Amino acid sequence: MKKTFKTAALLGAMTLVGGAQAAGVSGQGSWQSTLLARDLDGNLANGPEAFYDTTLQITWLDKVKQYGDSWDNAKTWAAGLNVNGVTGWRLPTIMDTGTAGCDLSGAGGTDCGYNVQTKSGAPTQYESGQTVYSEMAHLFYVTLGNKGYRAPGTGYAQDGWGLTNTGNFQNLKASHYWSGTGYAPYQNSAWRFNTHYGNQDFDVYFMSAYALAVRPGDVAATVPEPETYALMLLGLGAVLVARRRRAL
Repeated sequence: MKKTFKTAALLGAMTLVGGAQAAGVSGQGSWQSTLLARDLDGNLANGPEAFYDTTLQITWLDKVKQYGDSWDNAKTWAAGLNVNGVTGWRLPTIMDTGTAGCDLSGAGGTDCGYNVQTKSGAPTQYESGQTVYSEMAHLFYVTLGNKGYRAPGTGYAQDGWGLTNTGNFQNLKASHYWSGTGYAPYQNSAWRFNTHYGNQDFDVYFMSAYALAVRPGDVAATVPEPETYALMLLGLGAVLVARRRRAL
């Protein structure tokens, strides 16, 4: 039986807007090895504009659509992005599993509530690829290693919950984020993810939320590590010195 009527009771009035900015936490989650910096404007000095997620095989844009936009406006913003010639952006997807609608759980393992499904396991002889259930949930729980307000398996409140790690994202806020997936039971609603409490649910189109843009696949070359960049400069300097000597 669907538990949509209990959603408000379990999730509570969780409408925090733009909580304090967290920082990257070394060793928490997989972000340091699975989010690869991508330079989209050719200017290494101002940092990367995007991150390629090697696990989900999508590129996250390091730009957040400000709070206050409806679902329709958020979708229009993502679809219309042109970042130095890179187009094809969209909002993250959420898969409605089981019976259509919110299968609410605090303990996890469903499509709604806390500790929701993120993706299936490694490919097997029976499954050629992985099923991604929620790109936002995977970013929050797995890539960044954050904890939801309720503990997996028990549904009880736990310590250390919240957006404690934002990796190298510069503007990731602790609040609601729209997905690009409509909520099937209600024609005027869509799925969303809350990066403050770590819960996934739905809301009506005209309500306000932030938005992140993603794009399938990789988009650009890796931003060189500082050591690599220094070696490149040394090599270039050696070439210039050699040319000058020949000219003399």
